[in-house]
Amino acid sequence: MLRLVLRSAAALLLAASTGILFAQSIANPGQIATAPNAVLLPSLAPGVSSSAVDPETSILTIEERHDRKVNRIWVASMLAMGAATALDSGSSWGKREGNPLLASSDGTFGAKGLSIKTGVAVSLIASEILLRHHKDLNSKFAIGNFVEAAIFGGVAIHNISITAPK
Repeated sequence: MLRLVLRSAAALLLAASTGILFAQSIANPGQIATAPNAVLLPSLAPGVSSSAVDPETSILTIEERHDRKVNRIWVASMLAMGAATALDSGSSWGKREGNPLLASSDGTFGAKGLSIKTGVAVSLIASEILLRHHKDLNSKFAIGNFVEAAIFGGVAIHNISITAPK
């Protein structure tokens, strides 16, 4: 363990000292390069500059960041909805079902209710995935998914307190 700590400290010290030894000052706009072999790299993408000065943030990059954030929240909401549906199904298994559509012939929640519940959840997620390119809908889908997850989570908590018939 001590050996690993010493190796890590040595690597960190080496990396930090390399940065200090070979560091250059930040070039100001319009400053002439003083190094004899100065190489200017071409732009890699629109809006990206090869100078040492930070490129200006464009509206496009802010919108892309926002879209990525909304997309991540939307994916998390689908996972939350799936987890809450599974929790609701698991907590209802073998117990009296109040919804006649989900109840088996003996009135309990079983394979019939599970298949219907799973089919509804899969069809909702599949339709959202098919419409994923409509960026304005992703936030609305996320809100709906989180609301559904909250409802099913509350129902699952209620179902846990109910005893199964014997």
